[in-house]
Amino acid sequence: MVDAVTAEARLRRKSQLTLPDPIVQAANVGEGDRFVVEVAPDEPDTITLRKVRPSYAGALGAVYGDTDEYLQLERATWGR
Repeated sequence: MVDAVTAEARLRRKSQLTLPDPIVQAANVGEGDRFVVEVAPDEPDTITLRKVRPSYAGALGAVYGDTDEYLQLERATWGR
């Protein structure tokens, strides 16, 4: 089993947070990646950071076939 990667970060001016290099490398994140940040009311000292996947388009290609064609057909039904 691989140990979790931990590192300390500091919140800077204008609410900017820089992720330490060990975290960036372990999470395979980079400039421009987007995140969802969550604080649960019952755990105010725990902040959860989740990476937003850029796109799932084409992930189910085997199910729907050609994604572009499927989306065109689906969008054609909107507003009916």
